[in-house]
Amino acid sequence: MQVSWQHFVATAGAGVPRAYLAAVVGQPVEVVRRVHSHGRASAGAHAGATFVDLFSRWNGRAPRADEWPAPVRAGRGHYRWLPPEDEILASLVGRMDKAAIAAALTARLRAVTGDNRARRDVQAVQGRMNKLGLQTTDVIGGITVAQAAAEIGSIEIVRNAIRARGGLKTVRLGRLIVISHAEWERWKQGRAIAPPGYVPLATLRVPLGISSDSKLPEFAAAGYVPTAIRCNPARPGVHSTKFGTWYVDPKVARRLIADRRAGRPMPWHGKPLRDNLKTTYALWQERRHPASCSTCSTIWGAEGAPRTFEEYCRRYPPLAHGAKRHLTLKLHGGLTIAELATQAGCRLDQVQAAIRSGALRATRIGRHYRITRTDGTRWIARRQPSGNGDRSWISLPMARHWYGFTQREISGFVAAGRVRARTLDGKRQVLRQQLADLRKEIGFTEAQAATRLKVSVAALRKLLEGVNWRGTGAIPHDTVNAVAKRMQSRNGYTLEQAAEATRRPVAWVRERIKDGTIRVTRTDWDRRRLYITAPMLQRLKRAARRKAKPVPTLSSSWINLAAAARLAGVSTATVNQWRVDGEVRTRPATHGQGARFARVSVMAKARRYWPTCRFHRAVPPDWLQPELAAKEQRQ
Repeated sequence: MQVSWQHFVATAGAGVPRAYLAAVVGQPVEVVRRVHSHGRASAGAHAGATFVDLFSRWNGRAPRADEWPAPVRAGRGHYRWLPPEDEILASLVGRMDKAAIAAALTARLRAVTGDNRARRDVQAVQGRMNKLGLQTTDVIGGITVAQAAAEIGSIEIVRNAIRARGGLKTVRLGRLIVISHAEWERWKQGRAIAPPGYVPLATLRVPLGISSDSKLPEFAAAGYVPTAIRCNPARPGVHSTKFGTWYVDPKVARRLIADRRAGRPMPWHGKPLRDNLKTTYALWQERRHPASCSTCSTIWGAEGAPRTFEEYCRRYPPLAHGAKRHLTLKLHGGLTIAELATQAGCRLDQVQAAIRSGALRATRIGRHYRITRTDGTRWIARRQPSGNGDRSWISLPMARHWYGFTQREISGFVAAGRVRARTLDGKRQVLRQQLADLRKEIGFTEAQAATRLKVSVAALRKLLEGVNWRGTGAIPHDTVNAVAKRMQSRNGYTLEQAAEATRRPVAWVRERIKDGTIRVTRTDWDRRRLYITAPMLQRLKRAARRKAKPVPTLSSSWINLAAAARLAGVSTATVNQWRVDGEVRTRPATHGQGARFARVSVMAKARRYWPTCRFHRAVPPDWLQPELAAKEQRQ
């Protein structure tokens, strides 16, 4: 049935703006106002009807964007928001900031309404966004840096990737930095993901007894941790650090923990670290000695000084500690002849004569001679020999005896001009100081050093461990002298000396060792050599002054110190400390042979001690192990 626009307007209801009705029926607003105000229909027949509903009823379809009327004013002079403007707002959110959105909507509003004073400010835009459920962080076609960081668990990784050349490509939308979805997926595919089952290397820090958080990653970066890989997780819920996270095979992790508990060396023990090498390399470059330094030439050998850092990393770690110290020392130019003469309190011609004869080493730099402080000090300590006296010359057999050179080696030195020689009374003699300098420069082989010290090669190696020798190349002369002094050193008193100090026979001293009154120590290089330290000697003297007290005969339930230590599975020192602290019951034994310990009391103390023992490699006694296992099962 055909309905006139007048009837449609009159029955539209009182809640519909007349501008919207005019746009629906295509009539002027003034005309629609007269018809609408005198309509016969009920005022609430179509109350609240929207423009879309009215347009659909009149035209039979929904309105297009260009068919919407201009917004009408609402309270406080602002224009109403219509769906076309809401669609434009939604399309601009995420592509530009609120100020730019407000400017774009203001320009459109003025064009639609013809009102040059019409305006959409930032507050109006924000209020409409809140009503529509839009957020300024919403972006279209990508994600923000904060959203990307929340996905991988680290904002620093995302920022570093953006700053890096060839990393993440971004675009700026207003104040936001946006990463496109395709670019984000491309970047994540290039990230290293840990294989299934791999565990973070950081979880091994506490079981391995490492206190620093940076040590394990440093060992892994140096290649000392097998199967360790640095990963940069890009999966939700898997976080990573700024520089990535190290992961390791679980089998390797279990083996490392087992080796640590068993006391076996770790893969990185004794290995150089790249950061330390960088520091020493920079110091060596800063203090590098001139090419005329003979010590540096000897240290680096025929290959010469390293030319690159990689070559330095390969050749520097095996050097002896003294050689490393020399390479980074601040080089002193050396003493002049006049300075050494003043220091020694002698004439210049005496120093010059010693240099000419070879008794004093000097390096010629230009027209002047320089003597190192060490050589000058040694020359003064030797009472300033001129090299022309009989004491400065030794025969070939004496040279072989003192310095270990064969006659063929000495002849080679003489032929090369490295050692001066003379013939006196038909005997061949060489300058002693030059041979001593050669021996210091060349060093000893293991066989030569063992022969010189009159020990076996195995004993020599044990002695060398105590003087911090790295075991590479020839053994320096100073190291051999240090070993000789160590052999001559006394760690304490021998049994004979202790017996003489206490005025008791040696057998009595041995009995005091057996009953635990004193403890003896042994040298690392000879386990047969027993020593009694000064505190033990004082304890032995007190035992010698103590008179035996008559005590009743003890039953088999009372045991001596050694048996108590074996029963508890601890050392005799620990049992003695228990006795001092009053944690075990004791009684004096007959004839002053130390204390006796109650077997039941020792066992009770062992049951309290072992559950709280902090030594992981210690093993409880056999009788206590089943009890501890049953206790763990009950817990």
